[in-house]
Amino acid sequence: MLTEEPQNKEDWRQITKDAQEARDALAAALRDAGITLPSLTTDIATSAGRTTALVDLGRCSVETAHRLASALREVSRRGAP
Repeated sequence: MLTEEPQNKEDWRQITKDAQEARDALAAALRDAGITLPSLTTDIATSAGRTTALVDLGRCSVETAHRLASALREVSRRGAP
């Protein structure tokens, strides 16, 4: 991850790669919990002036929101690692 504002194409490639890896890791973890966020994507356009891009969680159905909330509550009850 960059620690200063991107200066060149290689910096932007790294920002994009980091965001995509984070998105993929989150998607895999959610999939393991039986949850899919269909609009999960990266948001590189809003990274101007930042050292990182955003992962856009997007929209989901009411059912998916309840499942995600339930999964998070379960992790909270067990205590985060």
